[in-house]
Amino acid sequence: MSHFFGIVLMCLAACSFGASAILIKLAYLAGLQPSELLPLQNLVAVLCLWPIMLACGGLPKLELRQIRGLLWQGLLGNFAISVCYFWSAQRIDVSLLSIVLFTYPGFVLLYVMAVERRKINASEYVALILALVGAALAVDPFRLTAARIDRWGLILAVGAAASYAFMNIHGQKLTRDLSALVITTITSTVSTLALLAAFPFQHWLSSSFSLRQWLYIVGLGLLSTVIPLNLLYLGIRKIGALHASIVSIVELPCILVLAYFILHERMSFSQMLGGGMILLGLMLMRPAGSEASR
Repeated sequence: MSHFFGIVLMCLAACSFGASAILIKLAYLAGLQPSELLPLQNLVAVLCLWPIMLACGGLPKLELRQIRGLLWQGLLGNFAISVCYFWSAQRIDVSLLSIVLFTYPGFVLLYVMAVERRKINASEYVALILALVGAALAVDPFRLTAARIDRWGLILAVGAAASYAFMNIHGQKLTRDLSALVITTITSTVSTLALLAAFPFQHWLSSSFSLRQWLYIVGLGLLSTVIPLNLLYLGIRKIGALHASIVSIVELPCILVLAYFILHERMSFSQMLGGGMILLGLMLMRPAGSEASR
């Protein structure tokens, strides 16, 4: 039951990330720029997270190793993913970027096998293969054009995938003695400070945003950080980094469904087939060491 609940938490996190992807597109259509959106949505998230954490017990006494771990998680996880994903999206098709990004469960699998020396059962292999092939089909690779492929864009996409894998692997270590809320609050604060330092903020600080634009900014702060990151760390604690990374691929069919209903984008047969393969992979996945659990 605990494993099943962890899968549910990760699916909810993936749906929240998927909804934020649609909201980002709507925010761009409303006139917002990425250099405005990235720091502001993170700032909104931090302003929401700190009061919640203080109301739920406050900041615990942290050891030096925990502080170092949270700093690395915020910089090599949250911040690195944001920057790599944004700049990669400027250079290559989002479809290709999505394929590369969701190879990150492969990085997690290699780490689990090489570093943790854990034996991978057959259902985990099958689930991973189905999820990766389904991810490739879900973004419809047949529409990709070789002329748009940029070398640095691909490198940055691989960097985003590696950062995503790091966030899962290192996050599993942090969840052993820290709550999801504490991890999310501290790492989001670190990432926000890094974003404020990386992006010139004089422009958006003096900008006057409309009510609609502020709604998108606040909505993204909640849907891309506050809600999914807490669910992510809760899910990782229950099912581990490998299973969490595989389940997170459900974000792709979630984006497709939301795009169909909200943006009225049509789904191809390849995309529907890919989404079905991802869901089949989740159904086949079992906890390590258990052949009877479902």
